[in-house]
This record gives sequence, structure tokens and C-alpha cells, in this order.
Amino acid sequence: MPCKSGKRAEIEAAKVARRRERELDTTDPFRLYWRELVNRVHKSDAGMAGLSDMERQYWAVSCLSGEVYNGGFDQYFHNSSGSTYSDAVDGLMAIGATTSLLLLQEAKKIIFGPADVPVETAARRRMQMAADNDELQQRLDELDNAFWRDADNLATRIENFAITHGLVRVE
Repeated sequence: MPCKSGKRAEIEAAKVARRRERELDTTDPFRLYWRELVNRVHKSDAGMAGLSDMERQYWAVSCLSGEVYNGGFDQYFHNSSGSTYSDAVDGLMAIGATTSLLLLQEAKKIIFGPADVPVETAARRRMQMAADNDELQQRLDELDNAFWRDADNLATRIENFAITHGLVRVE
């Protein structure tokens, strides 16, 4: 019984939250810009090459953040987002996110050693599998936890970067 157990209130609160999220999808300038970038990257022939340097940095840092918060550095490098490693490094430097940058570079060293991060997903996955062991996974978990503490306040920095460089207009 939804009413006696308090479930009705939870259901109604969830409906309100979903409505608010849908509203933000049509009004929040950062969400609108992100959707535009997604379309440009995934639905145009130019793909990432069609983005400016600043747009690629914004994209790469946003992908990095989303992947690491969702599943850690292991997930970041495993998924297609890992192909943007160089742009993520440049973006983190550009926004002054030094702690996040050091964590990303350390995760890269754990998985790939001194080798460059392969752009091709299959090559990254092969190298990850070769480096997969309990000790390395524990070190990656520690880096994930440090990233999640968000010493750089990454979301604010990337938003400020977008505003400063005219990628997003906030009124």
C-alpha cells in the first residue's frame, strides 16, 4: 500500500524531480550546449575534428568527469572517452585543475606505463587487460576516491571555462 508505507510521497517527489530535470534539459545553457556538442560529435561527418581546441577540451574534461564519477578511471579508459586523453590533459591544464590532472596522469601510468594512451578503443582495452591485477586495481580505486573528493571543484571550473571562452552564454 503506497500511502501507509510512505511510498506515495516518494513517488510524487520522484515525479517532481523528473519534471524539473526535463525542464532543465530545455533551459539550462550548459545542458543545451552539451547536447549540441553530442550532436556535432556523433551525428556529423566531422566528429571530434569539427570541434575547436576549446570545445575539444570542454568535451574531454566533461567526458572524463562523467566516466570517472560513474565507474572510475578504469571505465574512462575502457570506454570511447579514453580516446580523448590528450584533450583531457590539455583541458585540465587550461582550467587549472591540477589535482585532477595529477590523478589522471597517475591512472594513465598505472594502466599504460610510459606508453601513450592508444586512441583506438580495442588497443586501450588490450593494454588494460594486460595491466589488470589486484594491486593495480587497488591503486586505481584509491585514485578514483581521490578524484571523487573533487579538490578542484571540477564542475565549476569547466563551467567557468565555457563562459570565459564564449562556449556558453549565461544571462
